[in-house]
Amino acid sequence: MSNYDEFEKEILESVEGGEWVSKGNLNERTKELQSYLKNQKKKAISIRVSENDIYELKKKALENSIPYQNIIQMLIHQYANNKIRLDVS
Repeated sequence: MSNYDEFEKEILESVEGGEWVSKGNLNERTKELQSYLKNQKKKAISIRVSENDIYELKKKALENSIPYQNIIQMLIHQYANNKIRLDVS
């Protein structure tokens, strides 16, 4: 755990301690989000992302059976709609 900050360590410990419980059917929620994304008008963009970040993102996408591009779309959408915030400290 040496590469994690204190906040990340707390989250990891709580997950490993069984404090997190699924709110429902992951496959159903995934299909719902994918359907939402497919029905949105889209604009192609080009960004530079570190190879390590892409590797980690793809790994998480595989774990959740979601294409990594969809995860990026969801993150942008949630940020744009004030559902998540960035910690820029």
